[in-house]
Amino acid sequence: MSPALLWSFARQELVDRYAGSALGFAWAFVQPVVTLFIFVVIFGQIMAGRLPGVASIHGYGVYLVAGMLPWLAFSNTLSRTASVFVDKKGVISKVGLSLPMLPVFVVLAESVTFVIALGLFLVFLVAVGFPLKPQLLLLPWVFLIQQVLALGLGIILAVLNVFLRDVREFVGILTQLWFWLTPIVWVPQIVPGNLLQILRLTNPMLPLTTAYQAMFLPERTPDYAALMVVTVLACALLGVAYILVKRLEKDVRDFL
Repeated sequence: MSPALLWSFARQELVDRYAGSALGFAWAFVQPVVTLFIFVVIFGQIMAGRLPGVASIHGYGVYLVAGMLPWLAFSNTLSRTASVFVDKKGVISKVGLSLPMLPVFVVLAESVTFVIALGLFLVFLVAVGFPLKPQLLLLPWVFLIQQVLALGLGIILAVLNVFLRDVREFVGILTQLWFWLTPIVWVPQIVPGNLLQILRLTNPMLPLTTAYQAMFLPERTPDYAALMVVTVLACALLGVAYILVKRLEKDVRDFL
């Protein structure tokens, strides 16, 4: 599948998302602004939420947004990928598309949305004088790991979804539980040591989320060892997903 075709699918994904609305693609800018307002203004100032160890009144808001924006990209990529074969069955049945490559357009579409939201977030941080750290240069690597993880898991679920349509509902429940098991709203300091250790071993989004937060917040450093482990896991999962699709491709096409 050519890059041009993938980008065409990604562009259509973005167009379909805002089709019929008066503002159209402008919603890609409006939604991040609303998110920033809720987390930074309401949580940080009106509700006076404070982050331990950070003196700035914007600390907790920055903590929330730094975790939430990547999570939205991850969860949207996972849920959309998990249903991509069923959603695109009309195209798959008519055109000989590469099934392993097809879900990449979802990653591209969600990456565009994330970049827009991130750009607005950075503009806000500069406007309020919040210091930017050199560790922000790690952000493309961490985001790539995250999206590879979502893509690999999503493709496996997409294959299962062809034969068992309950998978779509399962993914919705999975992402809800996964969100609350990831330190986005809560901080790791409030979790008992034993439980936090279990979460570190079983939740690959934990080191990714804390890495994002460490890139923005003072006196914090990403856990590079944990990031390397998640990198290996994400690549292995994508490899398993590729093998699974190739072995079951004929069955998937026939079932669709």
